[in-house]
Parts: sequence; C-alpha cells; structure tokens
Amino acid sequence: MAAPLMKQFISITCKIFFNPLIFRIMETLNFQENKVQMLDIETLSRTYKENDIYGQPLKGIYHFELLNQIKKAAEDENLKPEIWDLFAAQNASKQAPGVSLLPQVEAVKGQNATEAHILRRVFANIRLRDDETQELTTNLAVAFHQEGIEVAIGEAVIVCHNQTILSPKHIVRSYGKEGKTPSEILTIVAEWLKDSRAIRQANRDKIAKMKSVNVSAEMAYQIIGMLTATRVAHDTKHIEIRNSDTYPLNQSQISQFTEKLMLRYAKNFTLNLFDVYDCANELYKGDSMDIPQIIPQNLAMSKFLEQFYN
Repeated sequence: MAAPLMKQFISITCKIFFNPLIFRIMETLNFQENKVQMLDIETLSRTYKENDIYGQPLKGIYHFELLNQIKKAAEDENLKPEIWDLFAAQNASKQAPGVSLLPQVEAVKGQNATEAHILRRVFANIRLRDDETQELTTNLAVAFHQEGIEVAIGEAVIVCHNQTILSPKHIVRSYGKEGKTPSEILTIVAEWLKDSRAIRQANRDKIAKMKSVNVSAEMAYQIIGMLTATRVAHDTKHIEIRNSDTYPLNQSQISQFTEKLMLRYAKNFTLNLFDVYDCANELYKGDSMDIPQIIPQNLAMSKFLEQFYN
C-alpha cells in the first residue's frame, strides 16, 4: 500500500512544481498588490537592466552585481556571508518610480513577468556569520535607489534584524559632497571586510556601554520630546529655527517609537540606552519605510543619543 501512495504523492508533487502555468506565476512580480516585495538575488538578477545612453548601468553598476561583488569580497575574507533580507519597493514619484513595468517586455515574457520590471529602489542586509553570538551578527546594509548607492557596516540584532550604525566612518555613498564611484565603494567595503573583526569588537564594546546606561522614565519622555522638537525644526517653514540635518524619526515614527518604548518598559520595568536605540531600529526596515532614508536616519539616531548622553 505504501508504494502506490508514494507514487501518487510524487506524481502530485511533480504536477505542482513543474506545471508550466504554476511555474509562470512564480516567475512574476506584482507591485500593484504589494508596494514592497521580498526577493532573492536570482530574481533580482532577472529584472530589466536599466542603462544610460551609452549602454552602461545607469548607476555605474547593477544592483545584483553590487550585492554579488560585496558577497564575494566577504567570502574571500572567510566571513561566511549570507544575503539575509532583500526588498524592492515602489514609491509615489511619477518622474522616477521605484518600479517600472515595461509593456513591450510583458508582450514577450507575459503579464507581470520578472524580466519586465525595472527595480530602482532595493535594500539588502548581508549577514556575516563568522563570529555571531546568540544576540548579534555583523551586517552590511546596502541601499540602491534613485539617488545612488549607499553601504554601511555594523552589528545587527539577530532576532529582529535591527541594524546598528554607530559610526559615520562606516557609511559610504555614491552621491552627495563625498560621493564615491561604485568601484571606490567596493574598495572601501573590501577594506571594512579585512578589518571587520576590529570593527565588530569596537561596535560590540559600544553596545555593551550603551546597555550599561540606565534610562529612567523621565529621561525617556525627555528623549521623545527632543526627537519631536528635532522633527519640527527640520520640517518648519521658519528659517530662523530650521535645521536641515536628517532627523532620526519622522512624526509617524515618533509615535511608533514611543509605543515600543512604553511596551518594552512595561515588560521589563527598566530601560537602557541600547533599548532606546533598538526601539528606533525596529522602524528602519526596507519593508516599512522609505529606502533612501533607512541608513541616514539610523546614523542620525545614534548621533542624537551620543550627543544626548555625551
């Protein structure tokens, strides 16, 4: 009896996994249903390659090539890299949408075919697993979007994928006053990877120090108030009080951050400085906020807390 049942199971399984119609569905993306979608590197590599007028990658390198080259550099240093999270997102801009769907490619490949999508807003975490603890892993955050490319290195809290960016020295980007070429970015990232064990230890020492700083309820409320004032100073129309620096949290995020802090305090009856930072980090995710702001706001939060506590 077992053999016929096994044959039937294999037959049904083959029909499911090798049915061309079902396989075709697996080969599609639909950003109309979900503006943020999780991908793998193979899917990303099959999307449409956007070039400039000379036939070269528009940002100097394709997103999937950037990720693969960073991963290869980490492998060369025996850091056991793993592409941990990989998101693509749509945004509201009509001039430079995060996702474009090409009807001429759809006509050949099919409706919503992966190959018919241009993805301009991509975020990835590359986890370095060579010296993980139960709590922390070293992580490279990679943002690829309309403004350019941005890469940062720091520790991440494993259970919730919360990235820490504790030093401006460990961020590099292709735009702005100190913008680098993709080649220069890859060179800098390779240097980080060679020095990753020292970077890791310095970050873990800083995290331990943050955990040693107790935060009273009164201090927590003061932090929330200062974050609100910082947001107001950034968004105001009045130039005499305006501060153009990136703020750690926007108003919606401040509300979510406050709730997370209150819940953590209610659970543990205590808070430390890393708890405060970690509650903000829960909001800095590719599936829950605007991708170009993830790394800058994360760094802004660590700088804010460092200034607050000297």
